[in-house]
Amino acid sequence: MKYTQLKEKIVNTNSINTHSHHLGDAFFKKFDLDTLLARSYVDWCGVKFSEDYDSRKNYIDKVKFKSYFVYLQKAIKKIYHIDADLSADTWSIYSDTIKEAHEKDGDWHKKILREKCKYEKILLDAYWNPGADNGDPSLFSPVFRINPLFFGYSKEASDHNEHNVFELYDESFESLEGFLDFVQIKIKEKISQGCVALKIPIAYDRDLDFKNTSSRKASRVFMQSENHPDDIVNFQDYLAFQVCEIASSLDIPVQIHTGMGCMNKTAPRYLLKLIEENPKTQFVLFHAGFPWTEDIIGMMHLFPNVYADLCWLPLLSPTEAKNTLHQLIEIGTSDKITWGGDAWTSEESCGARLAIDDVLHLVLSEKIDSGYLSTFGAEEIVDNILHNNAKSLYSNLLL
Repeated sequence: MKYTQLKEKIVNTNSINTHSHHLGDAFFKKFDLDTLLARSYVDWCGVKFSEDYDSRKNYIDKVKFKSYFVYLQKAIKKIYHIDADLSADTWSIYSDTIKEAHEKDGDWHKKILREKCKYEKILLDAYWNPGADNGDPSLFSPVFRINPLFFGYSKEASDHNEHNVFELYDESFESLEGFLDFVQIKIKEKISQGCVALKIPIAYDRDLDFKNTSSRKASRVFMQSENHPDDIVNFQDYLAFQVCEIASSLDIPVQIHTGMGCMNKTAPRYLLKLIEENPKTQFVLFHAGFPWTEDIIGMMHLFPNVYADLCWLPLLSPTEAKNTLHQLIEIGTSDKITWGGDAWTSEESCGARLAIDDVLHLVLSEKIDSGYLSTFGAEEIVDNILHNNAKSLYSNLLL
C-alpha cells in the first residue's frame, strides 16, 4: 500500500471523538446483529428485514452499496475477525458472534471504543438525558443538548426528540426574564457537572436563519394562550443570540447541526448573522454542512471563530468528505478541523473511524504526491484533526 507509514500513523493515532450518541451499558446486554442494524444509519435507508431468509437477502441486496453499510460491515469484520461478507447465509454467524462477545463481557462495547477505535475521549450527546455521561466520565465527556430550551415557550411544545422543558426539568415560566434566568442557571450547572460544549440540533425542527430580534417580540410567547408562528420564531431567534452570549462568557463552544435535517434553510450560510454578531463565540458546525459543504469552506476562511467538524460526513459520503477535506486544508485551516464518530453503537463508531482513516489517507497521500505537503506535514494534520484541535477547542475537556 502506498504511504504505508502514513496509514499506520493514522490508524494508530488516539482520537478525541467530538460527537457521539453512544448508548448506555444496559442497551448492550441483549445485543445482536438485528439490534445493531436497527440502531445504525443503515436503518435510515428505509429497508426493513425479518428473520426470513428471503427478507434478509432482499435487505442485503438493497443496502450493500450504501456507505453506511459498507463501513459497518468493515468494522464488524475487523472487530470480530470474520472473513466472509454479510449475507443471508452468513447472517447467523455475524449475529451469534456479536451476541456472544457482548454477553461474555459487559464492558465489551467500551473496549471496542478504547482498543479498536482508539478513542482517548468521547464527547457524548445523550439526547435522551441531556448532559449525561453514561456513568463513565473516564471515557465520556458530556455536551449539553439545549434543543429543548428552544421549545420552552409552552407546556405543549416539544422538539423532535419529544422533549418538553417543563417535563424535563420540572420548571414553569411566566415571563421571558424568568425563562432566561433559568437557561443561564441550567447551562452553568451543566458545565459545573462536566459538560464541555452546548449542542444545538434545531435544524431537525426549523431553519437556521436566526434574526437578532428584540426581547419585546420574544416575550409575546409568554403573554398569549395560543402563539402565532411568528411569535415562536422570534422567541427562538432571541434565545439563540442569548445562548451565544452565555457560551462566550463561559468560554464554551456551541456545536450546531448543519446541513441534513428539515432541509429548509439548514445550510451553514444561514448562520451568517448569528456568527457575525457573536465574534467571541466559538461555533462548531457539524457535518461540514453536507450537502452544502461549499458554505463551510468559505466560512472557515472568513471567520476565525468557526470550526468545521467532519462528524458523520465520511459515512454519508466518503467522496464528499475527501473533496471537502482537500479544500479545508488548502484554505489553511487544518487547525480548526475536528472529527467525531456520531454513532449509537461501538461497531458503527468503529466503522466511522475506519471511514475517516480512509479519507485522511487518500487526501494526504494525494497532497504528498502533488508536492503540496511533506510527509511530516501530513502527519501533523493527522494529529490535529484526530486529537489536537479538539483538545484545544474544548478547554474544559479532562483527559
